[in-house]
Amino acid sequence: MTPRSRQSNLPWLERKSSGNGQWSHELAESGGRISDLIAERIRTAVSDGILAPGSRLLSERELAQRLNASRESVREAYRSLEVAGLLVIRRGKEGGAFVREVDHEPITRSLSMLLRLGKTTHRELTEARLLIEPPIARLAARRATQSDIEAMGDLIDRHAAAIRGGDDPRKYDLQFHRAMAECAKNLPLTILMNSLADLMVEALSDVDIPLETRSRTVEFHRVVFDAIHKKDEERAFDLMQQHIGDVQKRLKKPWFHRKRTNHARARSKK
Repeated sequence: MTPRSRQSNLPWLERKSSGNGQWSHELAESGGRISDLIAERIRTAVSDGILAPGSRLLSERELAQRLNASRESVREAYRSLEVAGLLVIRRGKEGGAFVREVDHEPITRSLSMLLRLGKTTHRELTEARLLIEPPIARLAARRATQSDIEAMGDLIDRHAAAIRGGDDPRKYDLQFHRAMAECAKNLPLTILMNSLADLMVEALSDVDIPLETRSRTVEFHRVVFDAIHKKDEERAFDLMQQHIGDVQKRLKKPWFHRKRTNHARARSKK
């Protein structure tokens, strides 16, 4: 299948530059560089829906010719948009510059770096969850479909089975939070929740969580799920608030700061 590429690239080029004079005029107005102007045109095309997620842009050579600009200017524009998270650059025969699909990875990378550099803490991440997850639970109770409910119920059953079987249940724990965000039918909140879930994976990867705490977590999920199933918005909000409050208390427990053994770490990857 051919990428969604070529036809979707053309409309935003209708403002094609017709020589250095055109660029000089735009530069005088903006005070920027040609690469900045090219990047801005691409941003506008994406925000206007002309370039859809997954669209493949013209090659550096083709775009430079169409805009009567240098390949270096186009390359700089593509690089700056890649750093900003708007484009993804792929190498090889099927490579090129593509409009990034909507995902949470850029946010996750930024927050992960803050965590690793010690610029934020587990406590601050949990505070963020306290502000974000109770409203998500409320929206989930309002908007969850029957298939959403069935998927969440299945996750809780698998979570409980993992605990009974002595397996590491944390992947089901985090999947529950992701599933709840999907039920809210709000893309920005889903992206934020997925980013926080990824950070939770990183933050908890070396923590040896006691069995009692694992069981308590799945029971919290069960009552939140029950409120969502019954479309009890305020109860879902309150219970999720209590759940994150319980997580805040765990941060003060001595076991939270103990590292898992190599055996436990290997078991969780099975």
